[in-house]
Amino acid sequence: MFYILDLVLAAALLFFLFLPITDRRTVIMKLGMMMAVVLLFGVTLAAPHGAVPADPSAQAFLLTGK
Repeated sequence: MFYILDLVLAAALLFFLFLPITDRRTVIMKLGMMMAVVLLFGVTLAAPHGAVPADPSAQAFLLTGK
């Protein structure tokens, strides 16, 4: 799942990288979007991809409520 998300983020980054600069508003939009995509890409690479299962005693506590 994370590979698909990373591919979409890389495609968005390339789109904004090759977007032609025509005026000041385009430059601000391009820089803002590129920074957002780079930050999100970094978070998806740095975030843990799997949850560690809980201890059996904690699972039993969650099921019984005691």
